[in-house]
Amino acid sequence: MQSVGDTVDAYCLKCKLLLAHVVLFKVNGEISRVRCKTCGAEHKYRGATRGGKKAVAPRTAGVIRTKKTVAEKATASEAPLQWDLKSRNMSPETPVRGYSMRDLYKAGDVISHPVFGVGFVVRVLSDKSISVLFHDAVRLMGMNIA
Repeated sequence: MQSVGDTVDAYCLKCKLLLAHVVLFKVNGEISRVRCKTCGAEHKYRGATRGGKKAVAPRTAGVIRTKKTVAEKATASEAPLQWDLKSRNMSPETPVRGYSMRDLYKAGDVISHPVFGVGFVVRVLSDKSISVLFHDAVRLMGMNIA
């Protein structure tokens, strides 16, 4: 299992090759965003296949697939409620740091991410990864990566 900061092979659209990439962050245990070690481009993880298409299991006749309803999806994650409580209880003097993969963070820090917005560092998972509560989900983010 790859973790944030590890090297993984992925298809780079800019280089048009399968190259080594650094894992930037993961969502729900799956690699979500990577940075190419060759050209430096940051993009979503496209796996080790050309064009990023994942292998699809063949369909079996007679198998019925069900989709989750909107209500099931909404109750599946408590992140929005937790984020709302933390943001309401945050004092106005609390410093909000801009997120950078190069910085070090500790539990309780408040960060501002350019894409995900304001987040609360829930815990430090390793010397290179943190768990951050954003308004829509808890995301695994990188830190201390040169």
